[in-house]
Amino acid sequence: MKDQIDILVSLQEIEIESTSVNAHLCSISKRLNVLSNSQNELEQRITDETAKIEESKKKYRSHESDIKQNQVMIKRSQDRLNSIKNNREYQALLKEIEELKRTNFATEELMIDCLNQVDDAEKKMVAIHEELQLVQNDIVQEQQVVGVETGTAEKRLKELDRERLKMSGKIDADLLKLFQKVQSQQVRGNAVVPVQDAVCHGCYVNIPPQMYNELQRCDKLRMCPNCQRIIYWKQI
Repeated sequence: MKDQIDILVSLQEIEIESTSVNAHLCSISKRLNVLSNSQNELEQRITDETAKIEESKKKYRSHESDIKQNQVMIKRSQDRLNSIKNNREYQALLKEIEELKRTNFATEELMIDCLNQVDDAEKKMVAIHEELQLVQNDIVQEQQVVGVETGTAEKRLKELDRERLKMSGKIDADLLKLFQKVQSQQVRGNAVVPVQDAVCHGCYVNIPPQMYNELQRCDKLRMCPNCQRIIYWKQI
């Protein structure tokens, strides 16, 4: 039975390392995902700033068109001034001209605002593009590192799979099923744990003295009465 327990412990070590390697592979993927998300966010910001620039330019053109139309109306009204004899109509037309000029002045201010918005957005675009370039450089470098780390990890997983298969062939089928069952029930910790000084190293609870004495004989499989893990005696 001791030989079978030793194989179980070795098999468990393989499982632990496999879990660790898979966790490392997952962390590698997350590192790239973080950079990829940063790239996507920056690209979205560029899209947003581009949209702002286009909207500001569109407003500028609309204001510019309004001013031209008003200028045409001002010119027409000024031409009419010389032909008007009625003072009341003359004053009304002057007021209309002044109103159009005030409207154009206010519209010009809006056009300046549009130009300032375009300028601000373009400056932001330059900064975002620089930041994006840095992130893209990081992605290229990280991809190279990830490629090496992934290759090493996948190679090790294949080696562990071969070792697992080899070990599984040396163990009793019923014992292997029991090991796998106990392993599946353990959210944390190992399925096979040593007992030292009558203390289970899975739950750290003392096992009964008689069981501890029997355990030292290594003649059959025993389970911890508290945590239901497979236990074995480990000499200090």
